[in-house]
Amino acid sequence: MVELYLNAKLHSRISEAAYRSLLTLRDLDDQDLKLRSDLLRQVDNGSIRLT
Repeated sequence: MVELYLNAKLHSRISEAAYRSLLTLRDLDDQDLKLRSDLLRQVDNGSIRLT
């Protein structure tokens, strides 16, 4: 999760497949949940683009 988050932040984009996998991740710890919600929020507001 951390690697996916850092790559998305660094490149300001995330693939549609990775985005879909974010939506289906289960059994995440608190840190991963925070990273996922931050990433999803940034995709929603356009800071990170889907490719």
